[in-house]
Amino acid sequence: MVIDPLKDFPGYALRRASVAVMTALARRIAALSLRPAEATVLVVIEANPGITQSEVGQLLDIARANMAPLTARLFERDLIERERVDGRSHGLSLSAAGRQLTKKVQQAMAEQEAALMAKIPRAHHGIFLSALQALWAPEPEAAKPRRRAAKLSTSGDL
Repeated sequence: MVIDPLKDFPGYALRRASVAVMTALARRIAALSLRPAEATVLVVIEANPGITQSEVGQLLDIARANMAPLTARLFERDLIERERVDGRSHGLSLSAAGRQLTKKVQQAMAEQEAALMAKIPRAHHGIFLSALQALWAPEPEAAKPRRRAAKLSTSGDL
């Protein structure tokens, strides 16, 4: 029997749980010929018609360099439409095909979430979600450690 010496480390357990959940979601989403990131972008656009590519990236923590090819793939598949917002930005919305596919994505995600929550006692659902959200919430400014300014040496021994 192999012993996992890390199983009681919360960060490690969280990572293992994340991998298991995302693998299951990826299987469901693959049936729709989508990657999980593409599916989540569609859901965000559905909830926020006219959102810019930059805003989607910020919300989902997707690097700008990755957002351009991701939205290009969705545009090429006629799942999203672009409308100029200003000189440089485009608002994104779902096409008719995108709306239909997003309904299927939302159903797949709902099924995945139900399977996940079925593993957790009902009485703990609220606490579980609150604890997860607390882990990725931004730290309040007062809680962040302050950096001390480097002192310049006046003795000439830099």
